[in-house]
Amino acid sequence: MNILAVSCVAVTAAVLSLSLRRYNAEISIAIAVTGSVIVFTALLLNLSSVYETVKSLFDSSSVSSKYIGILIKAVGICFLTEFASDCCLDAGQRALSNNIIIAGKVLVVVTAIPMYRDVLDCALSLTGGS
Repeated sequence: MNILAVSCVAVTAAVLSLSLRRYNAEISIAIAVTGSVIVFTALLLNLSSVYETVKSLFDSSSVSSKYIGILIKAVGICFLTEFASDCCLDAGQRALSNNIIIAGKVLVVVTAIPMYRDVLDCALSLTGGS
């Protein structure tokens, strides 16, 4: 799906959502979320080329290939967190949105722990620590 199609879906969903908001808020939110899911799905379908590019960059460098998984997971967590947070904000749930953002940040840290461990081991080996 190209940017023109994605933009048309997003604008159509936004106009429909705004038009129906005064008559039925629940349907308005459902239309906005559905439009967002369509756009997000289109984006995910195009990520394979990004994955291949990142993989080739890691393959050509001396960086361990296990970091590709960490990178992809962290980026995925960030995208999903932003999407869920925005949906909650659209529904008027600011507190829930903030909790999702905090959970996303914690999950990125948890996902990156193996990388932090390797960096710490490297730093300790350079300083002569154990």
